[in-house]
Amino acid sequence: MNSTDVNEIKHEIEAVETGISLPVHEKDIIPSYTDDIEAGSSSSSSSNPSGKQKKGLKEHDPEFDEDIIHDSPSSFDDETFEEASKTVLTILIPVTITMLIVVWAVTNLNSQRHFFSTVTAVYMVYQESTDDSIGLKLAGALLNAVLFVFMILIVTVVFVLLYKYRCIKLIIFWLIFSTGTLLFIFGGGISYFLIRSFQIPVDFFSFFFILYNFTSVGVISIFYYSPKLLNQLYLVLISSFMAIFFSRFPEWTTWALLIAIALYDIFAVLCPSGPLKILVETAQQRQEPIPALLYNGMLFFGVDDDKEDKNSTELEEEEEEEGGGVKLGLGDFVFYSVLVGRAAMFDMLTAMTCFVGIITGLFWTLLLLAVYRKALPALPFSIGLGVIFYFLGKFLLLPFVLALGVEG
Repeated sequence: MNSTDVNEIKHEIEAVETGISLPVHEKDIIPSYTDDIEAGSSSSSSSNPSGKQKKGLKEHDPEFDEDIIHDSPSSFDDETFEEASKTVLTILIPVTITMLIVVWAVTNLNSQRHFFSTVTAVYMVYQESTDDSIGLKLAGALLNAVLFVFMILIVTVVFVLLYKYRCIKLIIFWLIFSTGTLLFIFGGGISYFLIRSFQIPVDFFSFFFILYNFTSVGVISIFYYSPKLLNQLYLVLISSFMAIFFSRFPEWTTWALLIAIALYDIFAVLCPSGPLKILVETAQQRQEPIPALLYNGMLFFGVDDDKEDKNSTELEEEEEEEGGGVKLGLGDFVFYSVLVGRAAMFDMLTAMTCFVGIITGLFWTLLLLAVYRKALPALPFSIGLGVIFYFLGKFLLLPFVLALGVEG
């Protein structure tokens, strides 16, 4: 190899050094790499008839070149969006199943609306009446929504304090007790009214025996061990039970509550003083798990780490081997289903438009998650679009479809 070829190779290496920011240990490798090229110039000339060195370092240093390719913006973006697209279905399926269960239940339990109204009245200060004025309904609905969000805030703050002072056993007991209560009381109540609606013959002894075993298996499958499918089924049922009850709130209170909880979600997850943000940051600093009920995009439900409790409204991507997918709190399942359930009480066409809005908002959230790679609130886009689609479907789409039916 002549001196011109050697100088050309040196210029190429200098260009790579000045154009790419490398760690210190990789820059230290460059000089010795240059010496290797000069020492092996004769063998390179014999293998390359043209006598010119090929551009790039991949032929001589594959690992070094792989690092460059991995850090390139285009390949990183392609890989990121490919991963996000694969997680869409794993998030969409349980959300859809939960909403379908709620829609089916609310349409088959209309005869029991008085009982549900009595139960949900416990959570409200203002009792909405059809004779009230619009101003009174709006003020009362806002008051109910603010108090409900305040209760969620208090519960979340208590959860954060317990975790901060390492009261893990108390947190686990709290979650087990609340899960068992939801399965036994909410599940038992809904099952009782479904039995009455469909006139299924069953005695009280058999009913409570089945309910007790149903609750016991649910607690064990969520907090101890079970097949993944059974674990997923119970978490979907818990979300459905809560959504069925909350969808029986008065109409004005329901819409005010959904908007208020979406705004609270932004504060809790993104604000520096937000309780859920503090909870996640504390867990990351300690590098230890937080017991919580979550849905993982890698098809794993159950107690997970670096996330909030079951009332949370947060999406987060983990880089751990066990759960590298997207995490969605069960509270998000609940409020998605409350919106669709409330729409189903009015009309199925409106419910379908709300479903499209919620899924579209969820896609947007997953897209932003793939771009920013950080914890994001899961409710704002979905609830916002769902509410907009509800009123568009109720006041524009449904009258248009009915008019077409009359004229056709």
